[in-house]
Amino acid sequence: MELENLLEEKNPIVLYHAMAHIGKEGFRTEKIIKKLSELSLKRDPQDKLLGHYKVGDLAIATLIKLGEKEDEISGFKTLDEFEKKMVFRLFEEIEW
Repeated sequence: MELENLLEEKNPIVLYHAMAHIGKEGFRTEKIIKKLSELSLKRDPQDKLLGHYKVGDLAIATLIKLGEKEDEISGFKTLDEFEKKMVFRLFEEIEW
């Protein structure tokens, strides 16, 4: 699937569009869930997406949109309260 391959991209704009589309269309494959879980841990400065958001934030928001439980998402467990609020704000801002 093309979208699965796009999740391998390093370009944050491509990742943003791929994840937003996956969430919007509700694409759930084992490979997509696995890759989003890996991406959910990307929180370094080079993982900047838009504004304060990181690639990991969008991956977490996408997993939540796909029905994953927050406490089962590896990247979500490591966040502090402020970062969790940012993820939910991002979730609301995306045009799913």
